[in-house]
Amino acid sequence: MSGDMDSLIDTNVLVAILHARHKHSEKALGWLDQMGRRSVAICRVVQMGALRLLTKPAMMGEDVLSPSEFWLGWDTLQQDDRFLFVSEPKSFEPLWRDLTRSIPTGECAETDAYLASLAQSLEMKLVTFDRGFSRFQKVDSQILI
Repeated sequence: MSGDMDSLIDTNVLVAILHARHKHSEKALGWLDQMGRRSVAICRVVQMGALRLLTKPAMMGEDVLSPSEFWLGWDTLQQDDRFLFVSEPKSFEPLWRDLTRSIPTGECAETDAYLASLAQSLEMKLVTFDRGFSRFQKVDSQILI
């Protein structure tokens, strides 16, 4: 499951793909148009993050989705042959432990580090709108902004 075209997407990219009124939707969909069959990976953490954000009125305002609307969008996405759902390979946890050990006390050591480690263990590029991922020097990341 490795290769230059395989990409693990961050929650912010999935949200932009699933919600047409997201400020980065056009950019995310433009990137997606360049992707081939089974080249865009989504993990459970990203799926959960998108569900949380898209159904939270404080984040989405009048554009908030109901959980049912989220699942309709998710089901449509799963019919698109560019997407695949990935789990943690056996090589994940040692990479995650090493990466989080290097994070200074007081800095966020959860979701970003998880995704960076997962992308590295799967030998995938991490695609995001978050410039903060550039701090993970061993991770091939593509920042869409």
